[in-house]
Amino acid sequence: MKLIRQSAELSVVAVFSVLFAGYAVFIYPFEKLNEKLSSEVRAKKVKYATFS
Repeated sequence: MKLIRQSAELSVVAVFSVLFAGYAVFIYPFEKLNEKLSSEVRAKKVKYATFS
């Protein structure tokens, strides 16, 4: 029973690790690139910028 529980815990950790790594490597860079190239985002940054 202990072996089954450890295997289940390890598989859950492994799945979330793979999902996190996949997001970090494949999706996040495209999101940041899209944010930098978006004119709407740039306009909002200028609009809400505070000059203090």
